Formats: sequence, structure tokens, C-alpha cells
Amino acid sequence: MNNETENNVDSQNTFGRKFTDQYGNVFYTTEELARGGQGVVFRTKDPDIAIKQPLNENGEPDTTSNLQGRFQNIRLLPLPRSISVTLPLSTLENEPGYVMRLLNGMKPLGLFHIDGKTKKTLSEKPLPQWLSAVPDRDLALSLFHYASTGGAKRRYEALYKCAALLARLHSAGLVYGDVSLNNVFIGQGEQSSVWLIDADNLRFERMTGGGGTYTPRLGAPEIVQGKDASRPRTDCWAFAVMAFEMLSLTHPFIGKKVSGEDGDGDDWDAEPSGDNSTMSAEEQAYAGLFPYIDDEDDDTNEAPDLGLPRMLVLSAGLKILFQETFGTGRIMPFRRPAMSFWALEFAKAFDESMSCPVCGMSYFPEEYETCPFCDTPRPAYLTASSTRWKKVYQENSSLMIPQRMIQPFSLKTGNESISEITIDFMKKNVLPERGFSIPTEITFSFSEAAK
Repeated sequence: MNNETENNVDSQNTFGRKFTDQYGNVFYTTEELARGGQGVVFRTKDPDIAIKQPLNENGEPDTTSNLQGRFQNIRLLPLPRSISVTLPLSTLENEPGYVMRLLNGMKPLGLFHIDGKTKKTLSEKPLPQWLSAVPDRDLALSLFHYASTGGAKRRYEALYKCAALLARLHSAGLVYGDVSLNNVFIGQGEQSSVWLIDADNLRFERMTGGGGTYTPRLGAPEIVQGKDASRPRTDCWAFAVMAFEMLSLTHPFIGKKVSGEDGDGDDWDAEPSGDNSTMSAEEQAYAGLFPYIDDEDDDTNEAPDLGLPRMLVLSAGLKILFQETFGTGRIMPFRRPAMSFWALEFAKAFDESMSCPVCGMSYFPEEYETCPFCDTPRPAYLTASSTRWKKVYQENSSLMIPQRMIQPFSLKTGNESISEITIDFMKKNVLPERGFSIPTEITFSFSEAAK
């Protein structure tokens, strides 16, 4: 961190507020990056530094927070080596908050969610041809945003790397505590890194007692209902809800019981008992009191017409994980798949999907000869295969061969490439880049463009 003086900055401070930390370092905010129930994150003029301020129930800085004591405990936790979790660098002077590291150019996964401001901006642009026939204007704008932010493939990558980080924390006996779109950040470009930026609730799992922190809509049923505290399995739930919404554009429990289309009149509010009976239908859904909308064994809360068809955005492996988490795992938390399974399946989905060169949406080329969104014929592609893994390459895609092609799947998502290749689709040839070699265990097969 650099020491700045007020003389270095315009006295009017047109870029934002001035903050001073416990060591006398001065920072000036430039923009608000993310805001949630527990706090707000600001970017500063130093591109690698951000400031987080805790908020109270009224959405104002929480002056009762004991940040010094909390951060001393966090620094003593046995974090896995080289894990991408931003830890507090210092606390602010004379007001609640702390300074933390933030890699330049990173943005929260909230960028995949279309908010009112983004929708307004997109509504002023002409819709692409492939969306012109969509009767629902809001849905068309959501799909426009979905495609412009990388489609499902970009989301698979972000979720794979987020799951890997959470799995590494869990393997050390730690609970993250508040998985949400605002607490997970991703860099720009291909092979970008993912970071967890909020360590406020990071702690050891406790067998009994402990607190329960969650972001509205993402809380595990046992926490929302006050039956248990935060644990790795509650992280798994929050991650799964976040992932399902990112991919399908709908919440996994907002089905016909909430919309009132279940055919039972007002009987939907008769299911919960006790304190839960005063909840609205939506609150009951978020509390896990209704079945999963795609539950294979219970269709009383199905939502066949909401969001993107799951067959277009979920692989077979991901469907199983969602079913196990939201089906059986809703009632029996110990049945929820661990984060390592999510990391594996999202990595597979990322490697086996392709982006449509016309509309920007993603799909699995082995299942579709034309893009299921815009009907563009599938372009030529290359499949690299080994006994362990399979990866699809298309023109203008990353030409790196990941370690997982020939080595056991690893949760460390850093320097994972073992080779770089050049692909000539015209001559159907694959050559290693200078300084690299192609492992003999890997075979390549070209698939012609569909007609």
C-alpha cells in the first residue's frame, strides 16, 4: 500500500470518499463494486485495493463491529496454501471497515445478473435477430445479457473455479459462511482467476452452536428455519442455488406453489406449521419448505415454463448434483454433494461446451447439430480425448491443454496448462506450439461443420 497525502489529490475529492487505515495509509474510492446484507465494497484509486464496510440492519456502517478481534482470528486460520481468498490488510481508522486486496479488473459474479440499470441500457439497443421473435421483452433482454456476458460457458468456468476454492476451504475444516454473487469475483479474459473476497464469516466448523449467516434467497433450509448453523453443507446449498439461478435464470424453489398455479387454491400455505405458517409463499420457498421445481419424485412445485430449459444449460452430471442437493438434500443436509463434485462437473461442462459464433450462447456440440438458440449450424470443432478427460476446441478458443487431461483432477486452478497447441481446421492438423510437446495419451478427432 502507498502512503498518499491530501496534496496528491484534488481537494474536492470528486472521485469519492477518503478513507484512512490504521497505519495512516489514505485511500480514495472510485466506485461501488458490490453491496449486500452484510456490507458494501468500494474500489479505490489503487487498482489492487478495495475497501469493505460492514452494514447494520438499516444499511448504514455498523459501528458495533469488532473488526480487529475478528481479523486476528481469521489470520490464524489454517488456510490452504496459495488459495485465492482476500484477507484483511488493515482496518479503517475512526470508522468501521477494512482494506483488502482486489486484483485489477476483477468483477463480482453479479455481472451475470441483469439488474435494472443493465436492462435499461440494453433496452436502448436493437435486439439481435435471434431474439426478435421472443414475445416477452424482459426475457429477450435477459437472454441478450446472458449471451453478452459469455453464455453458459463463461458461467461454467466461474462456477468451476468458485467450487474448487470452496472445496479447498472445506478440506481444511473451514466454513466460508456467505456464498453469494457479491462475494465471488472473476477476472477478465480466458483462463481468468476467481477469488473469494469476503473473509468476514470464515471460521472452523463447529459440531454444536455457532452462527448462521446467509444471503437472502441463498440460505440453506436449516439456517433459515433456525435449526442449525453454517457448515460446509450450507455452503454447498448456497453455491447450488447461486449456480442454478446463474444458469437457468430462475430460482430452484419458485414454482407453481408460489405462483398459485398448483390447483389447490389457497392450500399452499397449509404445508408449513408453527412459526412458518405466517410466511408468505415466496418466503416459504426460500426457506426450503417447498419441493425443488425440477424434483424427479415430487411435481407439486414444478415450473416447466420458467427460466431457460435445463436441458440446454445443464449437463447430465450437473442435473444429478442439483437433484441430490435440492431433492433429498433439502430434507437431509448430509446427502448434499460435496463441493469437489461440483468443481469436477462444472469443469467438465466448461471443457465439453462451445460458444455459438453468431449469438454467443453456449451448448454441447455432441448433442446439437445447430445452435438451440439461434439455429446456426454447428461449426467445425476438435475433440481432445484421454482415458481421464475430454475437451472441445473451436476456432478462436483457448488452445491450452489442461493438466486434468492426463492427471487426476485437481482443485488448484492456477497454473494448470501442460501444453499449448495450434489447430489447423482446414488441414485437420494439430501441432504443439514451440517449446511444448503433446502428451501421447491424448488423441484428437475433428468434427465437420454441420450443414
